[in-house]
Amino acid sequence: MREIRQIRDALREWSKNVEVLPAAGGALEDLLHPDAEEQEERAYSDEAIFDTIFERSDGGEWWRESLYRPTPPVTRNQQHLFRYFLDGSLRSYFLGTVLEGDRSSPVHYAQIGACCLLRRDAGTVQREQVETRHLILVNRRSLSDTAWQYFENLLTNASAVLEDLAAPDIFSRSYGDVDLRVRAGGKTRYKMRELEAEVMEQILSNLNERTWLVMDGSLMFQPILQRLQQHYGEQIPPVLGVSKNFRKDPQFVFGRGPRAQRFSIYSLLAHLKHEHRTVAFSAYDGQIVFWYVRLRPQGQVDYPLMGVVKCELVTADRQPVPTELLDLLSQALVAERNVTPHGRDRRWHAHLYPIFLAEQAIRNAFYSREVVQQLMRWR
Repeated sequence: MREIRQIRDALREWSKNVEVLPAAGGALEDLLHPDAEEQEERAYSDEAIFDTIFERSDGGEWWRESLYRPTPPVTRNQQHLFRYFLDGSLRSYFLGTVLEGDRSSPVHYAQIGACCLLRRDAGTVQREQVETRHLILVNRRSLSDTAWQYFENLLTNASAVLEDLAAPDIFSRSYGDVDLRVRAGGKTRYKMRELEAEVMEQILSNLNERTWLVMDGSLMFQPILQRLQQHYGEQIPPVLGVSKNFRKDPQFVFGRGPRAQRFSIYSLLAHLKHEHRTVAFSAYDGQIVFWYVRLRPQGQVDYPLMGVVKCELVTADRQPVPTELLDLLSQALVAERNVTPHGRDRRWHAHLYPIFLAEQAIRNAFYSREVVQQLMRWR
């Protein structure tokens, strides 16, 4: 608890120089935005219509007959393709409002973390990399330089990083500038994804065409995309991005001219059968190929879009990806859904068990809500 006490001591010392309205009852935990992953994906690109099929098959253009392709599971005993699993997590608290004359700023404290698990041949997992950090978020423009620098100096010896709440980034921009408390959620999520990129980079030297990493979330996040492109050049990185939640507004167009067919994502996925995938599409100016895989039969879920995950690969050379590779990745992914979880998580239908374990490892490394609420006080 040394980190919490150091931050608390800094807050107490700072409160002697500025006026503070503390949150009632101490730290107040922020609830996560229910559609944060969708909002995050929307921040990457305005693309909403996809009409480029981005895969090539030695057997011809099979998608002229059907937009779907069977992907029966390939289990770990048959081909142990996915060895590493990476996820990030965060926990954020509102501490109060600091006042300086007629200016004010909310003050947030956040714990962010990223964990990469390695799965051994026997199926057991071990933590390969776990990183956690402590953040204090304040709007710098709402304070004088003196107040900001004094607080920054107080945190010099603490294990916390002072972040400017109003500094621009791709996530918090989408949350707008009106409510800084809401914007704090985007800023914290951005820093968490940066930490994921750092942990991923430490794993890249262990990966090859037979040893893949599964990352939770989109690969379109620039720090991740740039690192993959720099490390692998024109090759396809052995990293698969998997999103449990995704945008619901894309449209898909097949064919040209008056015979072109248009599908909403609902109509496309409603006909996606269990252990099948869709054809792959190009996105992000050809740097990403993506497709959808159904992990669970529709009879086991409440809604046609449940039990489906979105998959992404980086295509640095901006060339179509072999159908055989997409099939293999989808088949290995279908096999990952066999062990399932986990309480009342509303995303249970799209969970991958090792990703769930990685998230739990991070949360176990966080200080609990009770510890933060008891120790993180201004006075």
